[in-house]
Amino acid sequence: MHADRVIENGRLVNVYTGEVMDSGVAVLGDTILHVGDCGRLVGPETAFFDAGGDYLVPGFFDAHAHMDLFYNPAAYARYVLTRGTTSLFNDGHDLAAAIGVDGFLRMFERLQEGVMTVLSGAPAATPPYPEVEGEDLWSTEDFEKAMDRDFIRSVSETVSYLRIVDGDPGLLERFRLARGKGKLIEGHTTGANWDRLNALAYRGVLSCHEALHAKDVLNRLRLGFHVMLRHGSIRQDMDRYMEALRAMEGFDTSRIMLVSDGIFADHLLEWGNMDWVVAEAVRCGLDPVRAIQMATLNPARYFRMDNKVGAIAPGRLAHILVVPSLEIPTPRAVFSRGVLAAEEGRLTIDGFPETAAETGSRPFAVGPLEESTFRIEQDGRSGTVPVITIVDRTVTGREDLEIPVKNGCYEPPGHVLQAFLISRDGTRVGKGLVKGFARGLGGLASTVSHDTHGLLVLGSDPADMAAAAKDALSRGGGVSLVQAGKVLARVPLPIAGVCSTRSVPDLAEEIRLLNQAVHAMGSGLDNPLWTLVFLSFTSVLQLRLTYAGVYDVRRGEIVF
Repeated sequence: MHADRVIENGRLVNVYTGEVMDSGVAVLGDTILHVGDCGRLVGPETAFFDAGGDYLVPGFFDAHAHMDLFYNPAAYARYVLTRGTTSLFNDGHDLAAAIGVDGFLRMFERLQEGVMTVLSGAPAATPPYPEVEGEDLWSTEDFEKAMDRDFIRSVSETVSYLRIVDGDPGLLERFRLARGKGKLIEGHTTGANWDRLNALAYRGVLSCHEALHAKDVLNRLRLGFHVMLRHGSIRQDMDRYMEALRAMEGFDTSRIMLVSDGIFADHLLEWGNMDWVVAEAVRCGLDPVRAIQMATLNPARYFRMDNKVGAIAPGRLAHILVVPSLEIPTPRAVFSRGVLAAEEGRLTIDGFPETAAETGSRPFAVGPLEESTFRIEQDGRSGTVPVITIVDRTVTGREDLEIPVKNGCYEPPGHVLQAFLISRDGTRVGKGLVKGFARGLGGLASTVSHDTHGLLVLGSDPADMAAAAKDALSRGGGVSLVQAGKVLARVPLPIAGVCSTRSVPDLAEEIRLLNQAVHAMGSGLDNPLWTLVFLSFTSVLQLRLTYAGVYDVRRGEIVF
């Protein structure tokens, strides 16, 4: 038997033993044939790659990615492959909610044709709180159809964890169905105390990527959770995790993984992907080989795939990186399924099918959008109105303000914007007021709105708000900013209203220009777009906009 390819003159990072070994690697088809001296496996057709003394590292495995929010999933896969991510688990609840089960499965079925190992989750609770966000967007039959697919490896992060703690029968039934088909259950346990963590573990939640500091990490490990140390665009807490990692150093760290939990398009270009996450862990004091293990073998073990990926060993897929430095492990060459897929940051193959625009089973049919649509009638209350106030990128607070009324409608001052969330079928409209986003913004519309992905419109001018909404919908979905009747910026998202069809650099530029335009209106937010689309996310404190109105997460009730 002769190898198709031999990678020679490499220093192999063995994530089983922690050793760095002088070794060659022989590849047959998409699989590693032999590790060590490969001379006897060389035949007349064997190709060679000279590692030149560089390190051979297993391809990175991002155990919690978000490739289907804003990104074209295929474009995302192509880009992160150049940075050494050869396997990933996509959480999946965004596109799943927006496009429906058949479109979602069709898209991820096509991604299986590429050279990467692409897995996904499917949602058991979408939306998180049906009493204020509307009925389940996926039926039990939809959920079961997804669970029957091999590339669906887990239930997506269940952000409404209080429903799990309280024993919601419909949700627990879906958990039982998933476990019966051999699937995992992802957690989202921000702020959960010890007793609630116990209840979540008892109900079957296996992981959490929401630790904020060392105590969170240790408490989850103590109760048997697999802990994903998130370091990406939303939060960067790696330095806070180090105390826990030092405490565990002499014991078992196999249940700890490094993940991105979403890196914005501009950050992806600037920072990288899992190569950057690993480098950040090393910068904060983690041993390089241990960090690489947490981004390769540990996620493979968690997803019960370590017989296929996660290490450079015989019988595993040939996901192999050639990296000059273990401290900053950005690869100069990437092999994926035995194919030289990228060199010096550029793809050398065209291994992914294009993703075309489609609406799936949830097209927008909101009805006519006029100036009158975007006025908030006085609700009969006297005195102050509870206003959503922006605290930081995703967190909001509450401020009770006196809002003027004219002709029976609220007329907020320039620093307070009106906000509307319209369901895709146009039957439900939630209304509220927002402070701290930007001053005097005319109209900003988005078909991305966690987790239901209805039409979210923000602004101070009803005419501009109507124009922005119409512009966004005219392109199959997206984000549009209108000021004084003029479109200043837009981000088309024609795949179910949540995904682009553009390349990562093109998408990054569109988002940069939109954020820049909002900043020009005096916004001090670091990423206004992200803040916008999280206004409807009911699993972060405090006030959120839902189809039923303004929802107080802490109190669990509609307040406006």
